[in-house]
Amino acid sequence: MKLDRFSHIPYSHRVGRYHFQMVQAKLSTPVEPIFGYSLQPYYTRQRQWMTDLSDSLSRLYRFFADLDKAAREFDPSRPNSAINQRAVASSAPESAAVQADFRAANGAHRLRIVSLASGQSHTSKALPGDAPAVVAEGLQQFVLRMGEQEERFTYYAKATHSHADSLRSIAEAMRSSSLVDVRITAQDQSVALTVSSRRTGAAQSFELRDVAGNTIRSLGLDRIANRAKDAIFLWDGKQHTSPSNQVALADGAVQLSLHQAGTSDIAIEIMPDMERLLRHTRMLLNGYNRLHAFLAEQPPMLATQKLDAFTRVAQTAGGTLGRYGFHVQQNGQLALDESTWHEAVAANFSGFAKAMAELSRSFREEIVRVQNKPFASFSRPYQAAASPNPYGQATASVMQLHFAARTGLFFNQLW
Repeated sequence: MKLDRFSHIPYSHRVGRYHFQMVQAKLSTPVEPIFGYSLQPYYTRQRQWMTDLSDSLSRLYRFFADLDKAAREFDPSRPNSAINQRAVASSAPESAAVQADFRAANGAHRLRIVSLASGQSHTSKALPGDAPAVVAEGLQQFVLRMGEQEERFTYYAKATHSHADSLRSIAEAMRSSSLVDVRITAQDQSVALTVSSRRTGAAQSFELRDVAGNTIRSLGLDRIANRAKDAIFLWDGKQHTSPSNQVALADGAVQLSLHQAGTSDIAIEIMPDMERLLRHTRMLLNGYNRLHAFLAEQPPMLATQKLDAFTRVAQTAGGTLGRYGFHVQQNGQLALDESTWHEAVAANFSGFAKAMAELSRSFREEIVRVQNKPFASFSRPYQAAASPNPYGQATASVMQLHFAARTGLFFNQLW
């Protein structure tokens, strides 16, 4: 926390309205007149007080940071907060993976995968690698057309090329393509060339055609091995198609990954992430209880920091959230009945989310209010600056007064 200001009230300012005369105190035994005294013990105590206050404030701000971090998890405006997280249960996770973000509505759904999306592929004749090439000698040129896009490839076929050499020359020529992938596969002693679209969906269908030479016809690359098609699935009885097996529903709030087609429905339930929600609820209560216990132990040092505001928030929360298992203990701390919490949150999640958002907002407002105070406002001297009785407070000037009186000096107050 950045210090706002530190107020130091000079001795002369506090007692300037009075006229003082220092005389020798009456002692029970004769002593030499006292013309001066040392304030070293006072300054030692003052430094110790500053050290203790700094330590207490450092611990206080750490407790504030923990409570603020826990409260943020119940802020509905933060997409990644615990209150916005969703869990998904599926009856067939091997067939479809489902993810839901904070925008997804809780509820049950049915999914049936009719067919998966696939890309198109063409595979050449499989021949022994050392067999003579079937491509005629000379300049070879062929074209790939996908929708309105077209790519042209050229290479030179030599008479000495084997079948494997010919496939390598074609693969090298098509390596620059942005539409398809090319790979050479081997099985036993035979090798073949496969040309496949880079993406799935019916729009990825393509054709290969010779322009010069006989590369496509001689290798059989004009025949389709696997045809491109869209995925077809039913979500809550309504049919959908997608060029990809990665599907977004409800404006992207629900993400489907289709893995396996089938004839039966898959039951899917979207629900709050109860495990994470309970964990952060415990963290919020623990953060408040630790802060409460610390402030209860620190009244002499943090004199002006009262528990009233935080206690009032906790008591209000105990009433509003009582149906969810919250209650205020006799020592002022919050406790949670987890069995009641599970039942109540499952029955009325929206009410719980609203109540927790209000509780976390109240905690954070109090934290900000306290953190914006000046450093010196945590002690009584700051409040005593305008006190009508300056000697009733533990200010620097009053401590000097008391020290002087106890070392054989006194002040004669003239009004």
